[in-house]
Amino acid sequence: MNENKTTPSPWGGWLLHAVIGTGLTAVLAWLGAPPVAVLAAVLAMGIAHEIGDGDFLRANGGPWNGVLDVLAFLPAAIVLVVTHI
Repeated sequence: MNENKTTPSPWGGWLLHAVIGTGLTAVLAWLGAPPVAVLAAVLAMGIAHEIGDGDFLRANGGPWNGVLDVLAFLPAAIVLVVTHI
């Protein structure tokens, strides 16, 4: 029995989501995709990932758990769009 069990921090998961979103943004930008298309692709990937995780379901803390996780993918893509406006 583990009486010292702590709940995992969401920061690790959100950080990983941000790293993946940054990687996808970098690859698509390097390939020459338009910034808005990069944002749409990262958003679509984030939504698909969270649907697969079930994070939009109430049983898993949804819908806000899924929404926050999707937003964690987007910072790099948003910066790319803003810098190209």
